[in-house]
Amino acid sequence: MKSLDKYIIVSKSHLHKIALWIKEYAHVLRVFGGIFFVLALVAGLFWMSGKEIEPLAFVLGLMSSLFFASPSIANYFIPNRKPIRDMSFDEILDFIPNTDPKSDWYGVSRNWSSERFLKEDPRLRFRAKFGEEGVQCEDFKEEWANCHPNRNARGYWYDLYYDGAFLDRIILVAVDGAQAMLPPPEFSTNTIKIYNYRVAQIHDSHNNLDEYISRSGLEVENS
Repeated sequence: MKSLDKYIIVSKSHLHKIALWIKEYAHVLRVFGGIFFVLALVAGLFWMSGKEIEPLAFVLGLMSSLFFASPSIANYFIPNRKPIRDMSFDEILDFIPNTDPKSDWYGVSRNWSSERFLKEDPRLRFRAKFGEEGVQCEDFKEEWANCHPNRNARGYWYDLYYDGAFLDRIILVAVDGAQAMLPPPEFSTNTIKIYNYRVAQIHDSHNNLDEYISRSGLEVENS
């Protein structure tokens, strides 16, 4: 069953990439559709004049329909969806909460750094450094962060880049001996912004984010 689920996820990922490619080159595909339509029309005229080219006329007409229809089909699977490289800053920030933290992202974590890449376009990535330069607060003090068996907490910067250009920065706090990385709630509330929550999910290597959010008395805003 797990292998089947993995196959389905991989297939959806490939389908997603194909749909994005079609949407990016929709104009070119329509031009090809027009060319094949003209060729099909010419073949049809020859067929009407007595030439035995019915299969050729049929194939040319079919190819024309395929080229014309492909942008609409792609739009059905990913409506109103731009490639990452064509998105504005705000569009990227709106896009990230709609990704799947497990199937859409991958990356590596080491003792000194962590990086997560978007599978669709690896130029979009989060990067954190666990050395001195990446520490936001050496001794993070908030009730929600210090209420665990290990009361020490430390804040780290998690930076978002696209193609090497810096886009955004958030804080994730290592709590309970770095058992979980929690996003701080909004000031004077216990509510975590959905964007920050999704970033924390992307980096949830222990798969216990929701458990620690509950333990900390926090909640996630409605998406």
